[in-house]
Amino acid sequence: MPVRSAHRLDVMLGLLYYTLELELGPLGASIERPEGFVVIEEVNGLPCTEFQGTSGGDRAVYLMVKRGVDHLTAVRAAESVLKRKVHVLGVKDASALTYQLVYVFGPPPTREVNLPRVSLRFIGMHQGRLEHTGNRFYVALHVTDVEELRRRASLLSSLGFVLNYFGYQRFGLRRPNNHLVGKAISQGDLKRAVDLIVGSPFPSEPLAARAFRSLYDKGDLRGALKAIPTRGYELERAVLSEYLKSGDPARALRASPVPPSFFVEAYQSYLFNLCLSRVAEQGLPGPDIRLKVPVRLNEAEGACRDVMREEGVTELASPDLGVRAREMIRQAVAPVRGLGVDEGGRLSFSLPRGSYATVVLREILRQDPLTFA
Repeated sequence: MPVRSAHRLDVMLGLLYYTLELELGPLGASIERPEGFVVIEEVNGLPCTEFQGTSGGDRAVYLMVKRGVDHLTAVRAAESVLKRKVHVLGVKDASALTYQLVYVFGPPPTREVNLPRVSLRFIGMHQGRLEHTGNRFYVALHVTDVEELRRRASLLSSLGFVLNYFGYQRFGLRRPNNHLVGKAISQGDLKRAVDLIVGSPFPSEPLAARAFRSLYDKGDLRGALKAIPTRGYELERAVLSEYLKSGDPARALRASPVPPSFFVEAYQSYLFNLCLSRVAEQGLPGPDIRLKVPVRLNEAEGACRDVMREEGVTELASPDLGVRAREMIRQAVAPVRGLGVDEGGRLSFSLPRGSYATVVLREILRQDPLTFA
């Protein structure tokens, strides 16, 4: 029988079951971020740190290293120095030490860039597409019972895979409601989407964030705008500013620096998690099983049809915003390669592109996701 998670965040985001059908207590581990959570991108099956460019090609390839920086901030910082559009192979964790390849078309504008928390080093030219095949993770866990950690890792390694849930980062960790905004957009309730972006404080947020969100919920929109901190809340400031000017939630959402499609796709990811949980209730799916979350309810089948009906969504789109999701087809389970624990308690493993390290961690640690994600 599948073991159900008792953690509130798991339930909120549709990660209802564990892969290992064992009742395991919380391990009580902690991670010092960002340095304790290292991500190395794999390109053509090898770590990006081993990538070797050539003397010719159509694009200049850089190794980008970032420490505790979100994806958009790092890319914008790189573009400001390189004066070119920076292309990435994948999005990496914000609260981590990450290594990845990025590139610009044409010859390298410079060979090395060193910015606060972001660095780039030119490693050669390349012709054509680079294949992002996965990510390697090295997680330094502070835990009193290393042997129990090793035992759990061995059990999961023997199984060889995890349920391929979308992880917490997809929805927001301190403020896990990206999918709720997407649901409101898909249901045509654009005012509700604005309310969810600007208002609706979460207890896990900083006090300053809860303060301006509470003002918004009380109807003091101008007071809320004044109370938004000057850094870190560009989304809320842009949406609320436009809403105050026009009174039109559609225009407010179009003013968002985060495209509305992002939220709709987050909701689609939530639907996938629910579909996967529904399938897991009947037993672990095999490695060849894929689940489809279509754009329209009338195209859905099986568990996903039932989930979409229960959610009350008929189409993942918004004509008012010109947004329409694409059909999602995703493996039900993700292979976990090279899973092991060293003598100091450092956990290491590799996952395919698009799979989440925090899903592996929740499987082994069985503790509140806010303590490790």
